Amino acid sequence: MINVVEARKYYGKSRGIHNVTLQVNEGEIFGFVGPNGSGKTTLIRVLLGLLELQGGHATILDQEVKLGNHKINQDIGYMPSESFFFNEMKVQGVIDFFKGIRKVDTDYLKLLIENLDIDLNKKFGALSFGNKKKIGIVVALMHQPKLLILDEPTSGLDPLIQSRFLDLLLEAKKKGTTILLSSHVLSEIEKVCDRVALIKEGVILFTKSMEDIRKDEHKRLMVTPNYQNLVLEGLSYINDYNSSSHYTYHGDVNLLIDYLSQYKFKDVVLRNIGLEELFAVYYTKEDLS
Repeated sequence: MINVVEARKYYGKSRGIHNVTLQVNEGEIFGFVGPNGSGKTTLIRVLLGLLELQGGHATILDQEVKLGNHKINQDIGYMPSESFFFNEMKVQGVIDFFKGIRKVDTDYLKLLIENLDIDLNKKFGALSFGNKKKIGIVVALMHQPKLLILDEPTSGLDPLIQSRFLDLLLEAKKKGTTILLSSHVLSEIEKVCDRVALIKEGVILFTKSMEDIRKDEHKRLMVTPNYQNLVLEGLSYINDYNSSSHYTYHGDVNLLIDYLSQYKFKDVVLRNIGLEELFAVYYTKEDLS
């Protein structure tokens, strides 16, 4: 569905993306993760034909991505990180405008409006940031495109609407829609994505399936009182904090439990490292390399 090979884009001497190679398969939800300024939005704008590559190439739906190629965009639903429409127009008017230039299933549009709890009678310019984002979601999804490209779509949304939105994405995936989801919210990446790419300073650090990431997850161990001399393969000491010693562990949990049973601790906490902590590990490895 999306194929990017050694893509390069610079802003003067500043790097946008450098030798980015990325493939998004048909019918999957692909997570695109990285901090502000890492190159996520640059790549998205390239894919939409809004920016021109200075090296490499990219295709969508087997068509070469080119500056101003509007034909490809007919099959794409795009949502930028901020939604800007017609401030003096009522929400109903904004939706009707896009409905008039696209083939839209009325029942599906009604479903979107109800799930996102949208007030059709307010002027767009009077809406809060989060409510403007909801209109952006409707405009991106309403024509049920083959490909959805979403740039930080849930920022500003309340937790209930976030959850409903993710459910809408999963339903769209069931119908065959391919989704590129750029997000800072790693919990939603973990919930809906099949694969994820991590980008930093314009360079892809890795692309992995969520299944492989979960297999590679380390656990976090905390023992109280503090004890810094635990020695077991896969167990690594981190630091002491609040009278407790903290470790990471990667290995058979049963072996760890058997090993710890020879000690008398006041408290032992063993938990999975969250996706955010796991990605921080990858960033640290990159910084130290």
